[in-house]
Amino acid sequence: MIINTKEFSSRLKLGIMLFTLLIVASAVFTVILRLFPKYATYVIIGLFAFLILIYIIYFAKKFYYIYYNSDGLKIIIRYSSLIPIFEENSSIEIPRNDFVKAEIVKKFGGFRYELVVYVQTPHGIAKFKPVSLSTLSKKEQNEMLENLNSLSN
Repeated sequence: MIINTKEFSSRLKLGIMLFTLLIVASAVFTVILRLFPKYATYVIIGLFAFLILIYIIYFAKKFYYIYYNSDGLKIIIRYSSLIPIFEENSSIEIPRNDFVKAEIVKKFGGFRYELVVYVQTPHGIAKFKPVSLSTLSKKEQNEMLENLNSLSN
């Protein structure tokens, strides 16, 4: 099974960048051209408050580009952050015979779902850092979880 969120991730990242550019440009034009002389300050404050609210939601969701492949000898989960400031690229590659289980946990009361993967090591069972599944639909999340758990020993 292969899941690739490249298309959705690209649209999301481009959308947040264009949204930010639009808000900043409108604030600059408001100040420079004095489009709303009496209410310019309130318009700028409102636009930036709206921008900050959108960024808080964006940060809380913790959007990742996700590539999942379980067709080969290894289970591969590659993910990279779509948050402009905190970009990180990570990869989890697990041999099929070392995989123990996977589970999806709720964060913030179901606002964000994260995938937790457990593997067998010489020292016992280890848990990987959770991966946010915000870019996946509920159907894709369930399919990924079912596929992973069907691979467990």
